[in-house]
Amino acid sequence: MIELATTGDELAALLSGAATLSRAGNRVAAIAALLSAVGIAPDDLTAHRRLAAAYAVAGDRRSARREYDRFIERLESEGSLDAAGIERSYAATLLAPRSIARLAIAAPTPHRLTTDQAFALRRLGVAIVATAATVTAMVIAGAQIFASGGPL
Repeated sequence: MIELATTGDELAALLSGAATLSRAGNRVAAIAALLSAVGIAPDDLTAHRRLAAAYAVAGDRRSARREYDRFIERLESEGSLDAAGIERSYAATLLAPRSIARLAIAAPTPHRLTTDQAFALRRLGVAIVATAATVTAMVIAGAQIFASGGPL
């Protein structure tokens, strides 16, 4: 028996495929997949946002701006004014002139932990969990003694 895929399944497959294509550097195919996603689910805000971002990454600022504007209008029409404001700020940052974008890219990258630091952090986590478990066990034992009426 052949089952027909639902729109949600198709949308998920297109979004996943677009992400894979984008990671592989095939931006044209990723944009095509996202256009299909928007076509089958015109109300899906994730598809619109990813399409706008894909256009921006590909250097097509006009199409990215158009897609973000459409996305923001939809949020506003649904009464999601806070989300629309956030998306407007995100779009302004993403589509900023190249000189500003370069400054953002030139920001220092976060430091990676050394092997010793990672090991120490794991041990600290284990110690915190062990301490919390011990305190919990002590509280439970005290509550049981108190409930039984025995001496503390």
